[in-house]
Amino acid sequence: MTCRGDRERLCGHLRHAQDMARLGLWELDPVQGTLWWSDEFRVLLRIPAEEPASIEGFLARVHATDRARVAATLHEEALAAGHDVEFSFRTVRPDGLVCHFVGRLRREAAAPPGTAAVLGLIQDVTVATAAEEELRRQTAYLTAILDHMPQGISAFDERLRLQYWNRRFADVLDLPDEALHRDARFEDLIMYPARRGEYGPGDPAQLVAERRALALRFEPHRTERTRPNGRTHLVSGEPMHIDGEVAGFISTYADITEQKRAEAEIRHLAHSDALTGLANRFSLYARLGQAMADARRSGQSLAVLFLDLDRFKTINDSLGHHVGDALLVQVADRLRGCVREADTVARLGGDEFVVALQDVGCAANAAHVAGKLLARLSAPYVVDGTELHAAPSIGISLFPDDCADATGLLRNADAAMYHAKASGRANYQFFTAELNRAATARLILEGKLRRAVERGEFELWYQPLIAACDGTLIGVEALARWRHPQDGLIAPDQFIPLAEETGMITAIGAWVLGEACRQAVRWREQGLGALRVAVNVSARQLRDASFAEAVAGALAASGLEAGALELEITESSIMEQPERAIDLLRALKALGVHIAIDDFGTGYSSLSHLKRFPLDRLKIDRSFVSDIEHDANDAAIVAAAVSVAHNLGLSVVAEGVESAEQVARLRKLGCDVLQGFHFSRPLPAAELAAYIRTHRSGSTIASIPR
Repeated sequence: MTCRGDRERLCGHLRHAQDMARLGLWELDPVQGTLWWSDEFRVLLRIPAEEPASIEGFLARVHATDRARVAATLHEEALAAGHDVEFSFRTVRPDGLVCHFVGRLRREAAAPPGTAAVLGLIQDVTVATAAEEELRRQTAYLTAILDHMPQGISAFDERLRLQYWNRRFADVLDLPDEALHRDARFEDLIMYPARRGEYGPGDPAQLVAERRALALRFEPHRTERTRPNGRTHLVSGEPMHIDGEVAGFISTYADITEQKRAEAEIRHLAHSDALTGLANRFSLYARLGQAMADARRSGQSLAVLFLDLDRFKTINDSLGHHVGDALLVQVADRLRGCVREADTVARLGGDEFVVALQDVGCAANAAHVAGKLLARLSAPYVVDGTELHAAPSIGISLFPDDCADATGLLRNADAAMYHAKASGRANYQFFTAELNRAATARLILEGKLRRAVERGEFELWYQPLIAACDGTLIGVEALARWRHPQDGLIAPDQFIPLAEETGMITAIGAWVLGEACRQAVRWREQGLGALRVAVNVSARQLRDASFAEAVAGALAASGLEAGALELEITESSIMEQPERAIDLLRALKALGVHIAIDDFGTGYSSLSHLKRFPLDRLKIDRSFVSDIEHDANDAAIVAAAVSVAHNLGLSVVAEGVESAEQVARLRKLGCDVLQGFHFSRPLPAAELAAYIRTHRSGSTIASIPR
């Protein structure tokens, strides 16, 4: 009983083991074509219990694709005595699930032929096969990803033998195919480019030794190497850990040539002017700081030259920005050619350039260079077949005499440059203490002027216009005045040029235009008659394409008829762009306003241009009137201007009249309207109203001549 019980227990354990291992046993008689299978065999293949065991029944469960191969395996000739026969096959369950199996068969060597001595087993490996397939899929994905990465990647084991590499690894290091194989040595691989001298100076063997030492210590590292062909690579290394233990080394090889080139370009753009390639403001300050430090150590002096091109704005506005840009590029090239390599040439913006001269020695040397620059830059330029002229005005400041910091040196040179412009342009001037005081005062005044525009600190004063024939008051000229809260009334010659230069004249001019129109309407409502009001227009206002619309808006807002408004435009402003000026003046005339040329005789217009402009009046500059009773030349000029104007159908206004003798002389020469202190100084609106009442001729003011 005990033996039998042990055998039954053993059999039971065997069945459980088969079930747990998903094993099925079978016995095959290839001669008779019979088959016996165990219960586990039947369960694994989903064979009903009532179906007898047979080779046909087994093959019927085998996947159709595998059936012929499995049948051949079961053939007697395929079963050699004493050898295992292994094969795989698939089955399809009734629910459509494909299961994977491995089968093994063995014919006992001692069994005679023709006996049923072929034993075997099958094992369900569906789960393992799925896991292997998933692993193969993931490995394929990972390999594809790594092969498509822009960096080269390699993995070495703990003995620094190559275990993995991607495609880019060979491309980046330019390695031949024979160098790449499993267990290739680390030093052999990195020696290829080193032997060719492609990683800079130094002993290749020493380079290899250093890299190998780093890898063997499994220390992270990053190294940039530039090859003679200009390509730069970043080589990085990191230790690889498995289960917390160092198992090898991973290296990456990135071609960072384009990145380095982009970084260099960014650095260049950060320190250089985009148009000319010269140093920009940021770079200029850095170089000046270094130059001043060198000058302090050596005891040498340093000169800063500030250059501004005369008439550049006229060229830029009239011919287009592309022409202006091309001109600036040529100026930059000429500046480079006039100074030493150690000197600095920079563009601050627009047409402003700076030249910093190191070890200049003395002021005379700085003046010599300034004269050289002046001559070189004053020579004609040719852009798109057009000859252009743009001479510079140059200001010079010296280190350490004028200032000991970069900001002060530039500020002082800038002040000297403005002095050069005021001194006739196309020359150079040195900085002086007086210029510093003037520059400081100018900055202070500019700040006050900006606040004045914001706060509306301006007033309009008016100077009468008198008919020469009978002394009748026919109109007034509106003149801007600035009343500062602390400084009081500030003269126009102090702030108008500054407003023109800074662009604030546009806002001031718009206010003057609107207020003059409104005041003319108020006087009419007060019963003082229909007075023509003349308003000065700045060159900046004329450059505004919407100026005619602004005039129409001021007339509409005030209710003043267009015929009561006269716009005074300087001769020089309309000659900046004659064709454009003609279009604008025609648009203004279409509104019905009158147009006068102010300061006639001081500009450079020709009669051929003058006759093309739609004008109503010429205003002869006061410089020709002040000595007209004694200077025959002035009288002749006025007589000629009057003759030209009348022949063109224009009336003539003489300004700056201060004596009865001048009145008589101008009347005799044919002037139509007179203006000056002889009749009245400019007056505030209220005082002008009293003047009109006191000095009107008869009971009403004469009508405005049409």
